[in-house]
Amino acid sequence: MPPLPSPSAAAALSPTAALPYLTKLAANPHASVGKWILGTGGLVAGMVHVGGVTRLTKSGLSMTDWKPLGGLPPLTAAEWEAEFDRYKQHPEWQQRRSMTLDDFKYIFYWEWGHRMLGRTVGLAFAAPWAYFAMRGRIPAGYHGRMVTLFAMGGTQGLVGWWMVKSGLGDDRRDDRHEIRVSPYRLAAHLGM
Repeated sequence: MPPLPSPSAAAALSPTAALPYLTKLAANPHASVGKWILGTGGLVAGMVHVGGVTRLTKSGLSMTDWKPLGGLPPLTAAEWEAEFDRYKQHPEWQQRRSMTLDDFKYIFYWEWGHRMLGRTVGLAFAAPWAYFAMRGRIPAGYHGRMVTLFAMGGTQGLVGWWMVKSGLGDDRRDDRHEIRVSPYRLAAHLGM
């Protein structure tokens, strides 16, 4: 049987000693990188949640255009009317004609929030990554993984728009069933 460690050695072997989120930088030079990755993972979990709510509230087809850098939602009554009129030109409107402008604002804000949260997650990943990379804090061998994670996140936005486009096309105009996005594209968006 191996000898028991001394009290000071036992303290060094405490469960928190190996957790980068709970240790100080002097004890673990990669603690701040670990905190960043854990925080970004939390944002991704929040993103999945907001995406699910967006789907359940049938909000995903409310924004009919895609601006890669995003933008503000409509701010004036005239801008809201113009956005609502643009929505009315798409097939989903056939099945939701009883929708009021306030109903439209509700679904629009869910989709707008989902898209803006995606951009926020991208920024929350890219800015610290650049900072840590410039300071040489990314562990050796991890740069390729970071590139892959960033590319996967960016691809999510593209796949999300590709998915939304499947529910906006004129080929859906005469559907008698509830207009929805392609289940295959939805699975691709969620499964990435």
